[in-house]
Amino acid sequence: MKVKICGITNAEDAWMCESFDPDALGFVHYPSKARSLPLKDIRDITSTIGPFTKTVLVCLPGSVDAAVKMVEDAGVDVIQLYTFGRSEIEKIKACGIPVIRAVKPLEKEIQEFFDVADALLFDGPVPGSGLSHDYRSIPIKSCRRAIIAGGLNLDNLHVVKSLKPYGVDVSSGVERTIGKKDPQLVSEFIRRCRV
Repeated sequence: MKVKICGITNAEDAWMCESFDPDALGFVHYPSKARSLPLKDIRDITSTIGPFTKTVLVCLPGSVDAAVKMVEDAGVDVIQLYTFGRSEIEKIKACGIPVIRAVKPLEKEIQEFFDVADALLFDGPVPGSGLSHDYRSIPIKSCRRAIIAGGLNLDNLHVVKSLKPYGVDVSSGVERTIGKKDPQLVSEFIRRCRV
C-alpha cells in the first residue's frame, strides 16, 4: 500500500517525513487552506527531496495551462485535482504530468475518471480537516488505483487497510498542531501501513 504524507509546510518536516520512506509528499497551493504555500516556497522544498520520493501538488487551477505552469513552478512530479473533466485531464497528461483526481464515492464519478486519471482519491467531506467518512462505502474494486484520504489516523488505519486500497493519504492524522508533522506519528503511521 502506497503512503502519501500531505500538507507539508516546511523543509524540516519534508526531510523528516522523507526519512521514514513514504511514497509521496503532498504540498497544498490553495490560499484559503491552512497548509497552503506559495509555489516558490514549494519549489524551495521539493528541490531538496530525493528522487525516490514523489512530490504532489494539491491545487485548484483555473485552466489546463495554469495547471501545467503550477506544476512547473512548484517543481513537483504529480498534480492532484478536485476539478476538471476528462478532456482537461487528458491535456495535462499529454504534457507528461501524472494526475490524481479526487472523486466522491459515487459510481458515476468513478466511471468518468477511472480510465483517464492515474489514480482516484476518495477524500473526506472537508479535505485537510481531519473529518473522516464511511471508508467502507468506497467502491475500491471499481477503480484500479484507489487512494483513501479524509480523517486517517492511527486509530482508524486498520479499517482502511482491510479494504486494500492502492494507497492512503494522511495530513492532520500525523500532526499534533496544524501544519506541523510529528515524527512519532509519521513513523508509526508509515510502519503500520507497511506491515
